[in-house]
Amino acid sequence: MKTHIKILSLLVILLIGFSSCSKEKRIEKQLIKKDGKWKITSIDYKYYLNNELNYSENYPNAGTIEFDKKGTCVLTITLSGSPEVSAGNWTNSEDNITITADGETTVMRSAEGPKKGKMTLEQTEYYNDTAEKEVYTYYLERAD
Repeated sequence: MKTHIKILSLLVILLIGFSSCSKEKRIEKQLIKKDGKWKITSIDYKYYLNNELNYSENYPNAGTIEFDKKGTCVLTITLSGSPEVSAGNWTNSEDNITITADGETTVMRSAEGPKKGKMTLEQTEYYNDTAEKEVYTYYLERAD
């Protein structure tokens, strides 16, 4: 009887382990699908001071992000007229996409997707010494 319980417990642990890996791989496959090109339809920017919204702005048609199978990416961000291009590397977990470009690392939480060719990513920067917080919400659509 004890042997059956041990085997069943081991199988449950393995199934939990496999299911967590599969979500990470599923997200990775969605990111690189169709050449990995995503259009940033808009970026919402919010600035908080002492946990109160102080300023917000929306940037439509804000650029593109391209993810490839080898873990490299190219970001083209257009916020104030002229595009800024950065190349770097990316990794993902179940909930986050981490991009390292131009010596800076950015962690974006997957707020929604990727599914049906859409994805929402959220980047939050905290400045505890000044009680400031900046939140960038990226709305992406697969570029065809």
